[in-house]
Amino acid sequence: MALRFAVTAGVTFLAWVVAAVLSQSMGDAMTLSASVWLATGVTFGALLAVRPPKRPAVLTGAALAAIVLALLDGLAVLPAVAFGLNEALCAALGAWVARLLRSTGPEGSLEPGKAYAGVLLGALLTSALGASIGVMTWSWALPEPVAIMVEWRVWTCTTFVGILLIAPLITSFAGFKVKRSGGMASSQFLAGAGTFLLFFVVAALIFSADVSDRFSASLGPTLTYLPLPFMVVTAILWKERGATVATLIGALALIAWTNAGGGPFAEIEGFPGEAVIEVQGYVAVMALLVGVVNALGATAAQALAQAQDWRTRYRQVLDSNRTVVANFDARTGAAEWGEGASELLRTNASVLLTVQDLIAHADPQEQPALQADWRDLTQGQRDHILWKNTLRWSDGRVANVDARLSSVRGADGQVEQVAALLQVEA
Repeated sequence: MALRFAVTAGVTFLAWVVAAVLSQSMGDAMTLSASVWLATGVTFGALLAVRPPKRPAVLTGAALAAIVLALLDGLAVLPAVAFGLNEALCAALGAWVARLLRSTGPEGSLEPGKAYAGVLLGALLTSALGASIGVMTWSWALPEPVAIMVEWRVWTCTTFVGILLIAPLITSFAGFKVKRSGGMASSQFLAGAGTFLLFFVVAALIFSADVSDRFSASLGPTLTYLPLPFMVVTAILWKERGATVATLIGALALIAWTNAGGGPFAEIEGFPGEAVIEVQGYVAVMALLVGVVNALGATAAQALAQAQDWRTRYRQVLDSNRTVVANFDARTGAAEWGEGASELLRTNASVLLTVQDLIAHADPQEQPALQADWRDLTQGQRDHILWKNTLRWSDGRVANVDARLSSVRGADGQVEQVAALLQVEA
């Protein structure tokens, strides 16, 4: 038990430090914050991905990493401990809110839309609360005055964006296992790689240098959001795991280019540090678009899987009872046969185009009664009819069938179609 705790805390510590160093490498000289803060996203995402017994280890590893980083930055022990506790407390509260909205459906399945909404609300709580406590700690620990509102705004934005980039990445890869077969088709992967490459090419043209010099002052700034559609298409093609990786790489490139003085945000600044805030907003929009696309895609995939599961169960129940399902148009008698009809009826069901074709294979002396039953059913005189017949096919095979036909009425009360269940004797 202690070994598992130590391993989880150690992995969290190392991941947090790597994310913090990467974030600090993209720091903003105008404020005390980095342009994006990925480390809290590690804490937040890990708290969502691990099981409850491992969450204390995650919080311990993150808090220790924050304390060590604060000490290396020159803070005293007490303020450093305060920053560590701030990291653990705010991430824990935000992740708790996110888990509250990760509600499950009637069959225990995760609802992707609510889950992503929980991530957004939890990220907002973590970033705002962490910024409030952090700025107060800075004001207490640093001898020089701190621009409280500026630092609070930057801390909140950088942490919020970092969580949006890192937390979905961690949760999507939490149950990842390498498979020898299945997964994404090569054509789908190559198509996604192509759109991701287009994103990078277009983003580099706009953000890597002075966009007005490259495209003129009137056209350049209007191209700012041109790369986003390529990232959205990449997310659609690569699904959640590939999309989160692509979004993180693309966001880091955009922030690095902006910090280097390139792109439309760095070109015109109304005040020092404005480019940092604007690129954070840009990256947040991109992450939100990808997150919504992933949630919608997961919802559709979940619905399809459930439909396929119910279809399999439905087919198994019908097959076990040797039952065939059919629908007949009340006006024309046109037939629509369910799966397995040919096998159970011992004939090619596709040649039975109408209910008249079915009746034609019954015993000749019973056919007038069957025709009368059908007429009464389609005219609304009867709601249900029961047939017990022996159907004889042209190849000599027979099928003893007990059929129940029920009328289906439309909004106007008229019979529109007839639903049939045909149980075939073995």
